[in-house]
Amino acid sequence: MLTGRRAEILGLVVSEYIDTAAPVSSRALVDRHHLQVSTATIRNELARLEEDGYIAQPHTSAGRVPLERGYRLYVQELMAEQPVGTDEQRTIAHQFHQAPARPEEWFSLAAHVLASAVDNVAVIVRPRTQSVVRHLQLVELQGETVLLVAVMDDGRVEQRVLQLSQAEDRSALAERAERLNQRIGGSDATTVRSLAHEEQADIDDVRVLRATAELIEARTAAEAYIEGVRSALEQPEFSSVDRMLEAVRHLQAYELARALPLPREIDPGVTRVMIGTENADDWMHDWSVVVSSFGEPSAPAGTIAVLGPTRMRYGYTIPRVRYVASLMNRLLHGRNR
Repeated sequence: MLTGRRAEILGLVVSEYIDTAAPVSSRALVDRHHLQVSTATIRNELARLEEDGYIAQPHTSAGRVPLERGYRLYVQELMAEQPVGTDEQRTIAHQFHQAPARPEEWFSLAAHVLASAVDNVAVIVRPRTQSVVRHLQLVELQGETVLLVAVMDDGRVEQRVLQLSQAEDRSALAERAERLNQRIGGSDATTVRSLAHEEQADIDDVRVLRATAELIEARTAAEAYIEGVRSALEQPEFSSVDRMLEAVRHLQAYELARALPLPREIDPGVTRVMIGTENADDWMHDWSVVVSSFGEPSAPAGTIAVLGPTRMRYGYTIPRVRYVASLMNRLLHGRNR
């Protein structure tokens, strides 16, 4: 439990670092915020915050930078949100009213408006209907090599060549396929993949189930509208060419659509913040995501999100994601009435 003063200092460190992208020193805190304590006292408090895992000191002579734990406490308890003002709301609403009354136009415009507002990557994802597997077959090829054939509920047929741990004849493969079909018939990729984690006793069942999940997802792509990549890459975190190229490689529709939560995983009206390693995909561990859903509560139409470095203006970004999501809700609700 942080003392009041220590929490205040942590909040100032995070705010300063978000603004400057430079390590924050005790002298800077005292001078810029007119703190009525000595720099020695601030150094002691910073040392305690470092011991508790909220901040770190990149170099011995440098100031401190926030760690994930510090950002998390800042978002949950310390930051002040900057609401979307009346003039800003009016400007955003006007842009939507000028757009054609087609969802495709709204999605694209929402990504553009949000990216322009927050100077980070904005993503609007409208998932397509998730496929489910109807049944699978295993066909003997040669030795341990078999052909997996997966038939989907929409009639789509996907195939993949697999290597099993040992050769099996036609009857053994048919028996394996039938046993798995009894478990996965009518399941989506997420369910099949979770079953694979339970199949540790039989490595070949695991291989078949994992491959089946990938085949289900092969064309269950999500339609994503992305804006603001250039703004994000102009931030100091991407001054390294290698880091910039890595970011560009991942910041594409397919990668982002897979990395973000599905609408059904986000409670209606809730804006979630995922910081660093709270994101499932490894490549996003240097990023933060502010995400919400839009559409009917019983069947959300899509996901709206902002991605940026963990040094994100959370207090500014969160209310704008929330506002654009609510605006999309009103537009879609009006269209469907």
